[in-house]
Amino acid sequence: GMVDLQMLSGEQRYMTQLEVKLIKQSSPIILSGNITKQLGKKIAFSMSLNNLLKDAAFLSALLEKKVDDKLRQYSLEGETHLPGVLGVHAVALLQQHEGLWSHGLRIKYGLLAGEAKTPCHECRTQQKVQVEMGARGLYRLELAHEFHCVQAPSYSHQVHLKHEVSASWVSSQMEVNYGKHWDEINNKKKLLISQAFKNSSSSSVVSYFMEFTLQVLEKQVNYRTQLQHLHTSQVYLQSSTNFEVQYNDHVPFVAGLQWKDASRNGLKKWEGGFNIDTPWLYLYTAHKLHQPQHSAYLLTSELTAGKALSIKDL
Repeated sequence: GMVDLQMLSGEQRYMTQLEVKLIKQSSPIILSGNITKQLGKKIAFSMSLNNLLKDAAFLSALLEKKVDDKLRQYSLEGETHLPGVLGVHAVALLQQHEGLWSHGLRIKYGLLAGEAKTPCHECRTQQKVQVEMGARGLYRLELAHEFHCVQAPSYSHQVHLKHEVSASWVSSQMEVNYGKHWDEINNKKKLLISQAFKNSSSSSVVSYFMEFTLQVLEKQVNYRTQLQHLHTSQVYLQSSTNFEVQYNDHVPFVAGLQWKDASRNGLKKWEGGFNIDTPWLYLYTAHKLHQPQHSAYLLTSELTAGKALSIKDL
């Protein structure tokens, strides 16, 4: 065996080698390795095994770091070869430039005797994350992800996400492309999801709006849900809440609740209503309470119901 440590131009180099001879006439089995280190910049590692298998087996890796005022970058490259079994070559990169983080990974591999020596299968993935802080407290996040395998194109996909937050609203949009044509503009295998929340309230008004949408192009699915709420106290107290579901240009569910308090001078004047409309049930109810004078009350109620389906014992 042999061990050696060297210092050259700021690099530390450590080398070791071990030889084993099993039979007097045979070639010695040699296991060797070395590590090279440059402080704060890179480190390299390699190991090889000779005269044990048909060809030499080896493993190597190199890690590098580059840093300056605006950029931080880390790269990793590795390779391994096990004769007749496995061959892999991988390259990875991690980078930060101000508010943008990006990462990429590419792997080429081969299995068994026909491919281990010259890897021909390839998979790659990359990610990007960007964070921005804008004026008036605006927060913006953008994320992108891709994955692609040459030998399995049906698993390839691309994801793009946008998320924004301000003092009065929150919104998110996500787009997912998948399948063999994942990177084409006219790809039909696509999923779109979005959600939004808006607060338009003031000192005398409470106003909320929420929306969620889902589209699956391949299945021709288009779904949307909306919720609106408004409460005011400017002239008199009144409130309304409405909920609606849309599905493929149909509106299978609608519900609403409204009420108003217009009382004056100690005399009550209330009115309210509730409605729901579905393919199976329609219901509308309204109530009014009026006090024309302190000793008299007038109550009016209205109820309308309809059903497309009959339910036993109801």
